[in-house]
Amino acid sequence: MSAVGAVFSCSCLRSGLWLLKPGMQQMSSLHTAARCAVRDYYEVLVLGGGAGGISMSARMKRRVGAENVAVVEPSKTHYYQPLWTLVGGGAKQLAASARPTESLIPSGVEWIKSRVTAFNPDKNYVCLENDIKVSYKYLIIALGISLHYEKTGKRSKANIIFNTSLGVIFGVKKYADALLEIIKDKNIVVNYKRNLIEVRADKQEAVFEKLDIPGETEIFQYEMLHVTPPMGPPAVLIDSPVSDASGWVDVDKETLQHKKYPNVFGIGDCTNLPTSKTAAAVAAQSGVLDKTISLVMKNKLPVKKYDGYTSCPLVTAYNKVILAEFDYNGQPLETFPIDQSKERRTMYHMKADMMPLLYWNALLKGYWGGPAPVRKMMHLSLK
Repeated sequence: MSAVGAVFSCSCLRSGLWLLKPGMQQMSSLHTAARCAVRDYYEVLVLGGGAGGISMSARMKRRVGAENVAVVEPSKTHYYQPLWTLVGGGAKQLAASARPTESLIPSGVEWIKSRVTAFNPDKNYVCLENDIKVSYKYLIIALGISLHYEKTGKRSKANIIFNTSLGVIFGVKKYADALLEIIKDKNIVVNYKRNLIEVRADKQEAVFEKLDIPGETEIFQYEMLHVTPPMGPPAVLIDSPVSDASGWVDVDKETLQHKKYPNVFGIGDCTNLPTSKTAAAVAAQSGVLDKTISLVMKNKLPVKKYDGYTSCPLVTAYNKVILAEFDYNGQPLETFPIDQSKERRTMYHMKADMMPLLYWNALLKGYWGGPAPVRKMMHLSLK
């Protein structure tokens, strides 16, 4: 009997879907940084060209003018990562998730094709590759996360075993209960608190540590192995002055302003915000951060508060999705006046067709700050 093993470090971390064959070499970096001529000072310096970085550079362009904003990002290609869950299942093509970074940088904003190598927030500058030093008045950190890959085997017609290092199938009970019913109907075996520690590709064996019994392991034979890699902060943030003890950018969870440096801000995956790392979270954060920075620029205290909103569209079939939406407290914060814990075809099309359009045409242009206004409108009749 064949099996599929899976392990993840957070239920909604934005990651790719990797199906790696035995003997496959570790993927090399898709892009390398190139030295470029840059000014030595910008009023707003944005680190990272992902969803958070691009959306905030668009918003800051409207605040201070394009000529006063720069984005540091080495990659030539920008990916809409939420689409990858459908790419892995064959429902979408990888090419549909990619666009040239150059096409997304707001007009007039400088794109610095380099990587950050060090921070000096006490003197308001960062170091880039090739000993380039760039100063700033305001710094927005929007870096991605680091992934560590495993090697796996692949064949078709596999019985499914789902192993997770967590103690629950999903962190919000309402959606967890719905998922457990689906798992039961599909005859999927779930093992909790199983942490993947080794893949023996030559034998097609996955070794899991039993977290409840330290030192004890369990071996699963597989024909295909789907692994969500362990994730952590980028190396440049570890032990940096802008990060907490775990390496995440240390920001106030309501305003996204740095706890120590008032002219430094964080958004998205690199922060220590206690919520799932998704594009939906970035959208909601971008609206709050825009208001925060605008007030800080006027020497006023931030008043807009981020409630931890995030969304995880849980794909349960080729045409069905459970649209999980929740806040910092793990409480449902649903946009539509229906029970979103139910599988729905409409929510599948929302994820597969509508959300990509919203991402490319609104979020990255700095016009989408999350569905809070839509939610308010949708629920008026119920209040």
